[in-house]
Amino acid sequence: MKPARLPGGTPAPYGRACQNCAHAKCKCMLFASGGCERCHRLGKTCMPAQSVRKPNQRSTASKFAKLEAKVDYVLAAYPALQGSTTSGQPNWEPAALSPAPAQTQRDALEQSKPGMAPTPTSISSPYTGSKIFGGYNVPARNEVLSLLRIQPPMAQECLDLFRTHHLQYLPFFYMPPDMTSEQLQNKLPFFWVCIMEVLTPQNTEKGDSFRRITNHIHQRVMVDAGPSMDLLLGMMTFVSWGAYSKRPFLNSYVHMLMGVIAELGINQSPIGANSLMQDFKFAIGMKRNESGIRTLEERRAVLGCFLISSRSVLNQSRLLLGILTQINAISTAMSMSRIDAMRWTPHMEESLSVLAEAKECPEDEILVAMVKMYLVLDRLYHLRRDGDTISSPSFYLRTLKIQLDAARQEIPSHLQTHTVQMYYYSAEFTINELALGPSTIPHLPDLQRLESLHTSLQATKIWLNIWLDLRAVEYMQVSSIVFFQWARAILNLYRLTTLDDPTWSKSVVRETADVLDFLNKSIAAIKEYPEYLRFEEGKDINLLEKGLKMTEALKSNWEPKLIELWGLPMPANDTDASMIHSDDALPPGLSLPQIDDSWMMEFLGSL
Repeated sequence: MKPARLPGGTPAPYGRACQNCAHAKCKCMLFASGGCERCHRLGKTCMPAQSVRKPNQRSTASKFAKLEAKVDYVLAAYPALQGSTTSGQPNWEPAALSPAPAQTQRDALEQSKPGMAPTPTSISSPYTGSKIFGGYNVPARNEVLSLLRIQPPMAQECLDLFRTHHLQYLPFFYMPPDMTSEQLQNKLPFFWVCIMEVLTPQNTEKGDSFRRITNHIHQRVMVDAGPSMDLLLGMMTFVSWGAYSKRPFLNSYVHMLMGVIAELGINQSPIGANSLMQDFKFAIGMKRNESGIRTLEERRAVLGCFLISSRSVLNQSRLLLGILTQINAISTAMSMSRIDAMRWTPHMEESLSVLAEAKECPEDEILVAMVKMYLVLDRLYHLRRDGDTISSPSFYLRTLKIQLDAARQEIPSHLQTHTVQMYYYSAEFTINELALGPSTIPHLPDLQRLESLHTSLQATKIWLNIWLDLRAVEYMQVSSIVFFQWARAILNLYRLTTLDDPTWSKSVVRETADVLDFLNKSIAAIKEYPEYLRFEEGKDINLLEKGLKMTEALKSNWEPKLIELWGLPMPANDTDASMIHSDDALPPGLSLPQIDDSWMMEFLGSL
């Protein structure tokens, strides 16, 4: 007869199993008379465990709560660390333990894995006023500010200049007149660093800040995958006023900008608090997202990124294979992949309408006008990409002109600034470039085509006259978008000047707009500021130095052909040899009518 078990058949208490059951990881059912059921059944000697295991005194929930208390203390201490030191030992003990350990573990796991992060919602950041999206880590404020050092008085001067001059060419951020450099530094430190970088190209105290900033961007985007509005605004500034004048890698930065936009999700509608996806996440134990409301700052940023990506596409969409075969030495540099602009979404359309109605600042109305004109150019790009303009260019010309005129009529008269006019006339001559192709009526005058060519010529002339009205020092304030418009305008004028068509008068083109005259005036305007033309050995040249070299290279290579075309005597070469080595700036024998602005941007980066 088997001995009686413990009352109620209760298994051995925690840590009291015998050695055999503990080794086999089996339940140990003790007899009242001694021994256990398993050892008795297997005929083994039942020996009590040598040591008794004790349960953990602190639950997993308390560990997570203690860790969260430490994080809360660090986040709360950041503002205090700037002005005073904290005395005393911090209390790491949590105020209360979570009643649901499993839920606490899931929440911590969700915050630690970007792949499980919810749709971005803004939370408090280590520095006052900034944003952290989806639980991504953001570097400490001091770490970001260490990328560049600048004296406070100079920093305030640079910020005022950026607010009043630079942002008019790409108004993707509203900076109130009373915002100080210190306030922006505390709110958006990386944005502040990038502004200081592009505003102080000649400051030797910065050291190699350009390299440090690029490394920081690559680390944040490619390694840490930590998007934030601060990072986005800084990258937009760096791309629009800094990077394009030093390195020909605009393509890569446009891709990264669109990637950050996608991670932040500001080009799409926020997920509603009561959506089906939110209910599903809550049902499987994930945290429910807070209902997000788009800020005007986010709406401006996504529209500004659309402008940047659209300009990059328009300046790369017409790269010709003939150039690659003629310039083998730089074929690698010119093998730029064609990219599509940021996809226009219904939420971006909503952002456009919200900004137009809100009118928080005049710059918002200017941004809306710029985006509407570039939406027309975006349609033109897709028509060219898909080959739809080859068969019936006149039909698309009429349609695009109507759309562009409608966009211009919506701009109030008080906003017809030189910046808005540059965007409009750039869009106008870009659309009419369709007429530069072969005539659809062989051996007969195509009146509509001639009208488009004349419109393109007049728009190009007006744009270049606006450019010459600027002082050369203002060229360093224009964004990459406007600088690319200049490249397209000067190339379009050269193509119109050398267009081989019996119905097109080259002499009329020269009388209307002399391309060599524009180049000479641009060179003279830049040389009025010799303090910026140092060409120091071992240092990156600034935008004016690079612009001078490029303009003189164009003149040196275009002038012989144009003089022969016009039947004029060759003038003496007055080019300063210390400024440009034009012998190898443009390879001889290059078919210049085939050069387009994508080639020009690569040429700009190679000088």
